[in-house]
Amino acid sequence: MNTLSSIDKDRRLYVIAHEQGWTTLGWDVAQRRTDAIATWIGSARTEDETPGTQEHYLAYEATMTDGAALHDRTGARCPAELTPVLIGLEGCRVEVRYPTGETKRFQVGKSTGWLPCHLALHSSRAHSGLPVRYPEGSTVRVIRHRR
Repeated sequence: MNTLSSIDKDRRLYVIAHEQGWTTLGWDVAQRRTDAIATWIGSARTEDETPGTQEHYLAYEATMTDGAALHDRTGARCPAELTPVLIGLEGCRVEVRYPTGETKRFQVGKSTGWLPCHLALHSSRAHSGLPVRYPEGSTVRVIRHRR
């Protein structure tokens, strides 16, 4: 169970306590997820909570609960956290060039659960990886298609 512990107004973060310790959630991330998941479940939220308030965080939690419930009933998975340019490239090795000029190569994976995200896997044998970072202005090139 997650519990809103405090609100860091300077950093625009919710500080959340859970069984293993603490985590944070940005207000903008919470709003983006709330909007995307509400659209996915077909329940346009009418609440007008102000970001950075307990009500805003509770609306986020309620939407997450509704999304998980839809998955439990139907098995559907929400695509809101997937990187659009990588959809269909799961299993491929890609090179991402960031606006800074930096490049990263990785195999595209996808997490499990009802709200999956794309993962950057170091090799085809990897079983875990970090969520893909794909800021605006980045480009992707397929190096090797999946086998």
